[in-house]
Order: sequence, then structure tokens, then C-alpha cells
Amino acid sequence: MPQQPTGTRILCDRVVSPDREDRVGPHVIDVDGDRITRVTARAQAPADPGRTIVDLSGFTVLPGLIDAHTHLCLDVLLGSEFAQVQTSDSVLALRAASRGIVNLRAGVTTLRLTSEKNFTDIAVREMFVQGTFPGPRLLTACRGLKPTGGHGVTAVIADGPDEVRRALRENFLRGADHAKLFLTGGVATAGSDPLRSLYTQEEVNAAVEIAHNIGKPIGAHAYGGPGVDYCIAAGMDAIEHGVYVTDEQFARMAEVGCYLVATLGIFLMQPGPAENPSWPADVREKFLRAREAAAESVVRAKKNGVKVALGTDAIHGGAADEIIFAGASGLSNRDAIAGATTVAASLLRRENELGTVRDGAFADLIAVRGDPVKDLRALKQVEFVMASGLPVAA
Repeated sequence: MPQQPTGTRILCDRVVSPDREDRVGPHVIDVDGDRITRVTARAQAPADPGRTIVDLSGFTVLPGLIDAHTHLCLDVLLGSEFAQVQTSDSVLALRAASRGIVNLRAGVTTLRLTSEKNFTDIAVREMFVQGTFPGPRLLTACRGLKPTGGHGVTAVIADGPDEVRRALRENFLRGADHAKLFLTGGVATAGSDPLRSLYTQEEVNAAVEIAHNIGKPIGAHAYGGPGVDYCIAAGMDAIEHGVYVTDEQFARMAEVGCYLVATLGIFLMQPGPAENPSWPADVREKFLRAREAAAESVVRAKKNGVKVALGTDAIHGGAADEIIFAGASGLSNRDAIAGATTVAASLLRRENELGTVRDGAFADLIAVRGDPVKDLRALKQVEFVMASGLPVAA
């Protein structure tokens, strides 16, 4: 591990953490090693002349952002995902490392990777941990699983309950933090129907059983249709995308504690994939149809009691835009920020350590001018990043 600093004192004018009331006025955040040890009003902070001072007077400090759904080997803005992965594992790893730095400098201190090719993510995660390259904390699913003919260029084919169990066991043996199932067709795959499930209930049950027996969460790529019903029945932890999930399905997701991981930017960004001529015509049309449904899906999820986390789905450095899209879609600004902080941390089962500014949490912090609770656009200009107690170079 790189050497950790000790005894840092951050001075700021406001602390925003969606899991608690805003702390307005001059505040002090003390950091020892990689953890926050004290958050207090500046007037009440004990003198500690040995600490290194980071003066962020005039700034708002928030938790480091969490991108709850992304792929470091892909960039959705570049077009064909199939073409992007037709290269060596070493090139994929180098791309991943460079994109990690882009995300970190944009204020994303944790990435939930939802499928990477050939275990390249494990090597990149180790380089980030060791400090070989600067990068965010990575929580990864390793390879996603898909059935023959299914969507997902970073997935491995696993047909039938036994193959699903074997493939997931191998992922966890190699170091996966969670699991990912490509259940329905995908918008980005030509000729693929996002409402059709290509896995059976039995296969979904097998995947959830293995993940939960090992004590790991599991999410499913599912836009809607019967596949969402399979997930709810099996006890899936998260639905990824969920653009066409019905109100009745959202209500049942809430009952069983299943999260929605919304990926708004890939649909709502203009120009975005829907306008990119490198995608086939039917793919661009599916992006356009999803654009009409994506924004209102997060609002319906929230109204039905579903916890909504946010992910860019491989728009690197785009986490702030994702939050802005969520606010523009109808979530409150505070709920939009929570989708990339406290709710995302809860999805990761790390709510006491990530996505929050509290004593004992990781010192993952960002600073912006203004008040993002009033104007989310403040998050577009992140002027300071600290990851695990280490300031990040611009």
C-alpha cells in the first residue's frame, strides 16, 4: 500500500452528506490515515497544531462519488462495444487504468464494475490498491454471465443452472466482490429485445443462490418484462437499467429490498449513443425509445419505495451529469446526490464506510464551490479530491 498521510485537518464552509443534515458554516474534518476521525464546527474543534491544513474555505465538502454501474474496458460514447473489446487483455488493462484516473479526478472515488473481460479488472484493482496507478476503489463483478445468444460483450456464456453455478464460483474464487447476470436483451446489441429474458427462472435462482451462499450481492441487467419477475422471485439484490419496469414490479422490488441502478446518461445525453452513426440503426432506435422511458422510470421507482442508485454505464468522468439527469428527471437534488453517495454505498453494503462524511468512514471527499443541494451543476466543477486520505493531483 502507498504510504498514508496522518494528521490532516480540512477546513471548509459546508458539509453535505445525504445521510444527515447539512452542516452549514465553518467546519473542520480531521483525517488520520485513510479514515475520517472527527467532523465538527470549527469553533468547537480542539487545537491540533501538528496537523497538515487543507484550506477549503469557501467550499462545500461532500463524500466522494460512487459510480454504481460502469465498465472500465468500455466507453459507451465510442460506439460498438463488440469492436472495443476485440483487442488484447493488456490493452484493455491499460485502458482501464487510464479511465480510472479520469473518474478519480472527476470526484468518483469508488467504481462498482458490472462486468469486465477476462479478469483484467482484478489486475487493475491490485495496481490501484498498491498505488502503481492512481485510481478509485474498485468493487467488481469480474465477468458477467449470459446465456448463449445473450447480450453482453464482457460476459462469459453459462447455460443451465450448473454452468451458472460453476462460472460464479470461479468469479468469486478469482476475487469478485459481487455478481452480475445479463438477463434480458440489451439496447446496445443489434437484434436484441430488452424486454425478453434469455435466462429461465431456474437459472436466475441458481445465480442468486450461489452469490448469497457466499455472502455476496448480485445484480441483473434487466430492462423489464418477465425477467424482472424472475429476479424478484429469486431475491435479486439489484436491477440494472430497469427502464421498462412497471409500477407493480417496482412495488414488489421495494417489498423485497431490490435496488434500481439507473443509468440515465446513456439515454438522455444529447448528442449521445442515439445520435452516434457508428451504432447500427436498430440500436440507435432502441436508445431513442429508452430515452422516452428512462427519466420517468426513476421517479416511478422512487414513488414506489425503491432505493435508486446511479451509474454511468461507461461514460467516464460523467457521474456529475448522471446526478444532474436524475434531478432533472424529477428526483429531489438531495435524492439525486444520494444516488451516487449514500444509496450507492448501501447497495455495496458499505454504508458505514463509503458515501458519507462521518467519523470512521473512509476519507473519500470532494470539494465544490456553491451549494449542490440547491444547484446540482456545482458538481461539474470538482476542485479537490481526496481518496482514502490521499489528496489527488489535478
